[in-house]
This record gives sequence, C-alpha cells and structure tokens, in this order.
Amino acid sequence: MTLSLPRTALSVAELDHLDHDGVVRFVRTLEEYGHRMVWIPEVTGREAFTTAALVLASTDRLVVGNGVARALERVPKSAGSAARDLAAGYPGRYVLGLGVSGAVRERGIGPLPFLREYLDGVDKVAPGVPRVLGAYSAGITRLAAERADGLITFLVTPEHTRWARETVGELFLSVVQWAVVGRSRAAAREVARERLAYYLTLPHQIAKLTRLGFTEADLAPPGSDRLVDALVACGTPGQVRDAVRAQYDAGATQVALTLVGPLDDAKLDAYRALAEEEN
Repeated sequence: MTLSLPRTALSVAELDHLDHDGVVRFVRTLEEYGHRMVWIPEVTGREAFTTAALVLASTDRLVVGNGVARALERVPKSAGSAARDLAAGYPGRYVLGLGVSGAVRERGIGPLPFLREYLDGVDKVAPGVPRVLGAYSAGITRLAAERADGLITFLVTPEHTRWARETVGELFLSVVQWAVVGRSRAAAREVARERLAYYLTLPHQIAKLTRLGFTEADLAPPGSDRLVDALVACGTPGQVRDAVRAQYDAGATQVALTLVGPLDDAKLDAYRALAEEEN
C-alpha cells in the first residue's frame, strides 16, 4: 500500500499530561487551527489505542497515527484487533504505528526477530490496515520496507534521514522533529534539555545518537549545545519551517513537528501560527 498522508503533521506528546476533557479540547483546537494530522507517541500515561480512538471521535477530519504504539505493551492480537476496528470506524483517518526497544532482549530475543514475529500475528487479524514501523537500526528499517507501508523516525538528524531514504527506497518516511517556537536559541536549549533528559537515560536512544556521531561528552546529561542544536529547531514559525526543510531535502516524505515545552497560551499561539504558515 502507498501511504498518502499530509506532508506536514504534528507529534503531540501533550496528551500524556491531559485528562479526557483536556485531550478533547486540545485536539479540536488543533483541527480548528487547520492542522491535518497528528501522531500520538506512547511514552508515559496514556494507552495508545484508546487515546487514538478518543482523538478520532473528538475530531471530524484529523488523520491520527499511533506514532508509535509499543509492541511490548500488548500481544499482537490485541494491537491488530484495535487497529482493525479503528481503521474500519474511521476510513482513511487512521494509521497503525508499531515499535520495539532493546528492552525486548530481556525476553531472550532481539528486536528484529521479535518485531518480525509480532507482525505475523498482526497480519492474522488486521490485514490491509495502513501501518508504519518506528525504527533506527538497519535491520528494522529494512523490515519496514518489507512488511510495512512506511517508516517513522524520531530525534534524528538529516544525515539519518538521508540514510533511511537510501535504505527504504520510495517508502513513506515521516520524521518527528522537535521545535521550540518564539524563543531565542539559548532559551530554546533550556526548554529542550528538560525534555531531552529522559531520552538520555535510554540505552537505545544513546546507541542511536552515538551512531549519528555524537560523543560521550555530547550525550552526558543535560546534553551538549551541539547535540541540542542538531536535534531541535527554534525561532519564529517561519524559521522553524526553514529549519525542517533540511529533513525534506534529505528525503523525508513528511515532517511531524513536536513543540517542546509546557502547553500554555504561548504554545497554542505557536500551533496556530504554524498552521497559518503551512496553509
């Protein structure tokens, strides 16, 4: 299947910190501003599929993707059944995203064979549901080209995007790009480091960033200026759009912006301005 999704999207980590009514208000606001697609990461707090159902039910046109649901959290039948029902209930508006971390090795199996077997189970209950894989390693990136309709990456540089494009050919490729709107570079670094701190504790993220050429000094908390500047766009909405153009030039089909920082009036203004910039 060839995925036809908006060229721009959002990756909305804010949902982890909102209650039911807060999620409804927030995603309706994004849709009213003119945003067309959101990816929902599964990090802390919210369950992937019930949250996707809530966002789909709360909006009229917004395309929703799990970006990504953690395969270790549920058996393949559960993930496949949930995805099948969401795709049937909201035709053309839902994409299944799956990923797995190195934590799976605690079960005595590597990420690649685990995910390959997991997809076998999903295929039994959800054939034909649009799906992408979250991947950084060569093995799972190639698996996406073989067994999925797309690839989604996160916290990567354009160099990684260029490599991913060469690896997957013409496959749909979404790149989640962090951004801080309306702040100076120094202020943006401070905001970004608060969020980055969690990821600098994760072995698979450290391994990925090391492969991208960052040193132990770069990756030592709270992260070097070089690291933050490479991973986070900042400035006016126009400047952020200019900065993410490098990801398109490197081969991204779609760039999904994550606005880092608290969900306050300034951030909502940034979401509105980005939609206006795009539309």
